[in-house]
Amino acid sequence: MEFGVPQLEILAVFLAVYALIVVRRIGRFKVEVWMAMLLGAVALLSLGAVSLGEALMAINSQVILFLIGSFLIVGVMAQTGLLQAVAVAVLRRARTPSRLLLFVIAFVSVASAFLVNDAVVLVVTPIVIASCTIAGLKKTPYIIAVALSSNIGSALTPIGNPQNVLIKIESGISTLGFMGKMAIPVVLAVAAEYVVLKAIYRKEMSRGTVLEIPERGPDLMGKAEWRMLIAITVGVMIGFITSDLTGVPIAIVALVGGTMALLLSPDRRESLKRIDWGTMVFFASMFVVMHSVEASGLLGFIIDPFRSWLFVGGVGSVAAIFGLSIALSQLTSNVPFVAMMLPIFRSAGASPDQWLSLAAGSTLGGNLTLLGAAANVIVLEAAECKGESFSFIEFMKGGVPVTIISSAIAIAVLSLLLGI
Repeated sequence: MEFGVPQLEILAVFLAVYALIVVRRIGRFKVEVWMAMLLGAVALLSLGAVSLGEALMAINSQVILFLIGSFLIVGVMAQTGLLQAVAVAVLRRARTPSRLLLFVIAFVSVASAFLVNDAVVLVVTPIVIASCTIAGLKKTPYIIAVALSSNIGSALTPIGNPQNVLIKIESGISTLGFMGKMAIPVVLAVAAEYVVLKAIYRKEMSRGTVLEIPERGPDLMGKAEWRMLIAITVGVMIGFITSDLTGVPIAIVALVGGTMALLLSPDRRESLKRIDWGTMVFFASMFVVMHSVEASGLLGFIIDPFRSWLFVGGVGSVAAIFGLSIALSQLTSNVPFVAMMLPIFRSAGASPDQWLSLAAGSTLGGNLTLLGAAANVIVLEAAECKGESFSFIEFMKGGVPVTIISSAIAIAVLSLLLGI
């Protein structure tokens, strides 16, 4: 392709946005991922690279509505104390450090599969830290377990994380088909995570401490309201799973559930504040940036060298998609990477197996480093709010082996299930 001034302007903005996502600073100013993407969208609008009408059309309203509805459900569950009560009820059954690790991994994995993982870790991280403080345990293994488990668990369903939602809406892959093929890889990956973290932190896990985690305080709401909220959540889960049969978009299912949950909130304005609006700004801005890059022809130019590997078919295609997903997710984080790949997969007429490989590779690859997934950064920020932290290298001690093992398992299983 020929590069003119418009293409060079768009390329410069695109590279600047992704550079900001990697370094996350401008001088002494911290730049959040959503702020970097917003700066890019505004720059493209200001340069005339995309019109206001085109920008509004580029924003995928289904994704935005799905996220708003999902965040409302999780937010009200947290606001009313229900999610915290369930978490504490599970963790109280752990009597030893290693069992606490197992229970943290299991609870976060399951919760992240059916609720947006970014929202889950925001609520669960402080609970895990408090539990470790009470038990007198080193907190790092358990905090890292929250991050790794949220990514692995969310890989089970097309509604567990934002990048899977993007792929579900774009590809039309069936929810049950997605879950059927990802069930074995996710279960084995969760088991592998437990074994790896227990081995890395064997000194902490070998302590014979008997844990005593106290009951929660008085309920913030009556049991009847909790039962209603549970019923709404179960109804939403059923709606997600059967959406392909009913024809009701998952965005509508989430929005109906979120609205019903909002009715049960003791403070509805507070519930609206609990929505991660930075995530909404990130997605809206990302759609604008990626539309501009795609329309300019730059995206095809960037990815063309990889096409013969990605869409060759069979086991080679699965392995290539995983490799590219894992590598580039560390540079851009997995959601922006998937957004960049959507038009490429669409234009190539990607098969369901290739779409599934993109979802699994980008999600499991998010565990390799701290920057691989937004959930990792959310866990770190939530921990820092409680006076705890962990380093980039500390995260990689568990993240690298877990990613290698879980990805190898997924590649093997998905390759065996090709075309089924």
